Amino acid sequence: MNAIDNDMCMLACKDFDLPESTLYEQLHKLLQERIVYMLKNDLPGLWNILYRIDVNERKLKLLFQLPDPIIIAPGITDLVLMRLREKAETRIKYRQ
Repeated sequence: MNAIDNDMCMLACKDFDLPESTLYEQLHKLLQERIVYMLKNDLPGLWNILYRIDVNERKLKLLFQLPDPIIIAPGITDLVLMRLREKAETRIKYRQ
């Protein structure tokens, strides 16, 4: 695992309360499961995290037009991981 993937995984685990031992390969699946749970049980908490991470609001609104959390969750997961990758790349760039 490279430094960007490692940082991205660390950020996702912190933001979504996933085990710190989560491997990058498991991250997408675990994050998607957590997002489905939050869509059904803690929508304000999910919006808070998405806002804090600074996920593209326009793209989120398009996803939320879909009818079912099971259908929405993969798209949100992809947006979250893309944004966390951007953040990790920036952190590493300015760390040097």
